[in-house]
This record gives sequence, C-alpha cells and structure tokens, in this order.
Amino acid sequence: MKLTVFLGLLMSICLLPCVEAFGQSDEKKTCEFNIAGIWKSERTSDTNPVFYGFRQNGSVKVLGYVRDASPDASPDASPQNFTVRAMASYKLDDPAAPKRLEITAMKGSGLFRPGTTSMDIVEYGDDYFVTMHAESGTLLRWARVQTRRYFLTFAVRSDPTQQGGAAFAMWTKLDGRKTEIEALGVHLAGDGKGKTVPVFGPIPGQLYNEFATESDKKSDVMMRLEMTEAEFERSYKVFKTWEKNAQDRALPHRDPYLNGMEFMKSAAESLNQCDEKLKLQTIDRATAAQNPHQQTLEYVRVMRRKNDDLHITDGAFPTDWRPIVSPGN
Repeated sequence: MKLTVFLGLLMSICLLPCVEAFGQSDEKKTCEFNIAGIWKSERTSDTNPVFYGFRQNGSVKVLGYVRDASPDASPDASPQNFTVRAMASYKLDDPAAPKRLEITAMKGSGLFRPGTTSMDIVEYGDDYFVTMHAESGTLLRWARVQTRRYFLTFAVRSDPTQQGGAAFAMWTKLDGRKTEIEALGVHLAGDGKGKTVPVFGPIPGQLYNEFATESDKKSDVMMRLEMTEAEFERSYKVFKTWEKNAQDRALPHRDPYLNGMEFMKSAAESLNQCDEKLKLQTIDRATAAQNPHQQTLEYVRVMRRKNDDLHITDGAFPTDWRPIVSPGN
C-alpha cells in the first residue's frame, strides 16, 4: 500500500471495524495529557512505517524512513534517521484534558486529507490515546514511541567526620547518543572562611557522578527508578521549582537538610500523582526538626527498603541503550 493511500485511510479513518473497542474511562484523571512526542497508530505497519511527531507549538509532522530493500533487512530504525514527509497543524480543545483533536492540512501537503479532520478523544493516558472519527465513529488507538529513557535517583552519603553529609536527587536522561544528568539537594561545601557547611543547591558533577553506579560503602545509599516520559516531566517541574528557589534565596527553611528532605519528598510524591508508583515514607516534622541531618539521610534509606523491587541495579541499567523504533504493534 502506498504512503498516500495509507495516510488517506488514516486521516479519514477508514470504515473497517476496529478489532478492539475502547470506551470513555470513568476514572477521574488527575494528570494533564501531554501530546508532545512521536506517536504511532494502529495503522502503522512494516509496510507503512509512518509516525507522527506532535510539537507543543501546534505543528505535527508525518515522519518516515526508507527501508533497506534486501529481504533480510530489519524493519527497525532510529528516530534520528526519520525524514519529514508532510506537515500539518493541530489543535486540542483543552490541552490538559482534551476531548477533541483537529488536524488541518497545510497548503501543498498532498499526504494529508484536505481541510480539517476532527476526532474525539475518548480515552487517554501517559503513553496512549484513543480517537473516534467525528463522522464515521471509527476508533483508533495511538501509542507513544519511546525515543528517550528517564531515571530518577535518590542518593545520600553520611560523613561522620563532618557531622553531616550529602542528600540529593538526580535526573538522568538517555537518548542513545549522550547521557544528561542534573542533580539538586544538599552537599558539603566551604563557606569561604575555611569551614565546611551543608548547602542546598546544584550538586557538583564530581559528587553526582559517584552515584552513577552503585557503591559498596556503608555511608552511601541510593535508589534509582525508571520513569515514563510523563513522569519525568512531572518530577522535573519539582526540580525546576526548587532550583529557582535556591537561586532566588527563597527556600522555605533555614536548615539545608530540612529543605533537602522536603525537596526529595516532593519529587517522590510527583511520581504518585496519577497512580501509586512508590510506597512513600511519612515524615514526622517535629522529629525532623530536632535532627534534620539524620532524618533526611534516613528518609532515603527507608524509601529504598520500601521500594527495593523498583530499584534499577547497575546490571539492569541500559548503558548502551539505543532508541530503535519498530512500526509493528
């Protein structure tokens, strides 16, 4: 089937019945829908490896790649090898909780159905959404394509010689070409008078790199979790808020460890916004205020024990991962 025929079927939503029916979920959605990213639909196949790249600015690209003609060639490809075959604009009636998606073909784009195609969004989640064609009533399921992998690490290091230590969270992003890490929390630093004191702020690379792999030191504890793209976005908002608070000297507590505990608690809670991913640790504020340093370190230790089954070990960490996309379901 040629690409133009396939796209005509997709955008007009062919009248063939869907194998599986989807209904509007009765569950109350507490998380915003995020359409930004690369998606494939039920119509995407090995013979029609067509993907859709939605951007926050309201544009959508038809993406594809040329397969090797040899019979033994793999149908998989890297997103970096995609080419843009057509462009259109899209509009959601409510970006946070949409009920309708409209796609409008741009002039000169023969791959899209002319004019505007309207689809009702009858169900959605972090990594999928289901549309119903406004005229035919035919349903179509879309799935998010994984082009990156995301990890959140909680780390603590006690230092008895300094009556303190480090306590921070680090966000790791892999795209198959490079690894990006950002870390924020409490670490020990010189105060300019020759005295070592705990401070809340960005964590030096030398320190957070020491937690890129697991340590056998009794003074170190870490818990590393894998996140979906949507979970990353929600937790990263916590990072940016606290990073700005630190820059503006607008932190809620004078004690760095109390700030560190509240920051890590907020990051952990963000992962449970839509469903329970973590078993959270409750905090006794009175106890924490009496011994903030020890209680902050203990917070991560207890969280690790409660969620040990979610911890990503070094052996399971995808160091050599590459975002290979398969058009098949």
